[in-house]
Amino acid sequence: MNSSENSVVPPLLEMRLIRHRFGESLVLRDACLDLRAGEVHALVGENGAGKSTLMRIAAGLFSPESGTMTFLGRAFSPKSPGEALRAGIAMSHQELSLAADLTVAENILAGLEPCRAGFIDRKAMRQRVAAMLEEFCPALHPDEPVGSLGASYRQVVEILKTLAWEPKLVIFDEPTSSLDSREAELVLETILKLKARSAGIVFVSHRMDEIFRVSDRITALRDGEVVASWRAADVSRDEVLRAIIGRDLSQLYPARAAQVEEELLRIEDFNNSRHFHNINFSVRRKEILGFCGLVGAGRTELMRAIFQADRADSGRVFLEGRPQQFRSLGDAINAGLAYVPEDRKQLGLFLEQSVADNLTCASLKQCSSRGMLRAGACRDLAAEYCRRFRIAGANLWRDVRFLSGGNQQKVLLARWLAIGPKALIVDEPTRGVDIGAKAAIHGLLREFAEAGNGLIVVSSEMPELIGLCDRILVMHEGRIVGEVAGCHATEQELICLATGHTGSPNRN
Repeated sequence: MNSSENSVVPPLLEMRLIRHRFGESLVLRDACLDLRAGEVHALVGENGAGKSTLMRIAAGLFSPESGTMTFLGRAFSPKSPGEALRAGIAMSHQELSLAADLTVAENILAGLEPCRAGFIDRKAMRQRVAAMLEEFCPALHPDEPVGSLGASYRQVVEILKTLAWEPKLVIFDEPTSSLDSREAELVLETILKLKARSAGIVFVSHRMDEIFRVSDRITALRDGEVVASWRAADVSRDEVLRAIIGRDLSQLYPARAAQVEEELLRIEDFNNSRHFHNINFSVRRKEILGFCGLVGAGRTELMRAIFQADRADSGRVFLEGRPQQFRSLGDAINAGLAYVPEDRKQLGLFLEQSVADNLTCASLKQCSSRGMLRAGACRDLAAEYCRRFRIAGANLWRDVRFLSGGNQQKVLLARWLAIGPKALIVDEPTRGVDIGAKAAIHGLLREFAEAGNGLIVVSSEMPELIGLCDRILVMHEGRIVGEVAGCHATEQELICLATGHTGSPNRN
């Protein structure tokens, strides 16, 4: 949609001077947004900038303190999500609301089941869902149990569940935050197909690649205010990032190690018949070693095997020059190794437990005396790491699920740093985290390495590997196929190696 078209097509949704507060905190300050049919409008900003709050007002979850909205040219002030949905506005959330034991069709048409003679007409249900799948995702079948689907397909089912209401406007709030790049592509294709049907779409995301892939316009929020708005074709990624964080991009990554020291961790001849083969590498003190590769390359499986979360068929681990005989996770931890998994919600955090419990659960020995847990020591340790890591909004006794993604990630990282490991493996350290929290986490990781420790970072984000790591190892089909110095690496070179084109020059 070009600028001349924007000038004559009336807005589908228009929000003007929206103010909202939680308690004494003003979270939206005269925010404005408009959206047209057949347009994808990206809404970007750090966690806490007000993006989700603004969209929840449009979707009827919150009522604004002041301001006006129009939808389809008429004044609009929904009092509930149901009222907004009936009017034509639907919101697809990051958190899925699917029933794993029900089929794809039963999930998509939950609450909209066609009936005949007082009973659900399952034939009509399957026919309607089959038509939706034919258009949006032919790989799915109406009768498949949702519990058998991968993450990307479950997210598509969540989206189709929203689309079943035939909304004129759909709000996507971080729909790809828990997906890797290949899985996310399926969701992005669904969004573009929806756009082709002339629906209006608001896309909330931290991922710049996705934003520029699907968006027509981009609006940036900072501290509850709109600070900039552009046509996507007229703005650069760096301009958007500067507007989001309010500071120079040179501050996104800490300085690299001035000089690495002696070898700390060495991995020799690691093999697993299914996932990785003949793996050999080492990590030095003060070094951040990155691991790059496509989905299925074996990065995560290798790291889990080193930490004894999974088994390797063979291989040896040397820590500070001494061979290790890890028989369990406990052995690895006691030797000085720690591991932060890629999925903080499923594999890392106890979401229904407090911030303090999550921070201290790996440090119970430090907080115990004569076999008895000391509540005061737990509290003091948790409070110390909340201060050190600047974990915002972290009431120690509040469930960790209420924290933002960036603060949840800091809690998980703090848990393992609190035990004082010598070597740390961090898998996807900033997945689903906003740009400001990313910079903070990168700083904490570099601080850990500079203290004389070793750090391995696995990431699907090549700019992160290039900006953060001293060296980068690239895996392809379970093997290490290249090594690149971080200061010289380019995305093109990493992609070339990751896809198996080993003819790329080695500039290590």
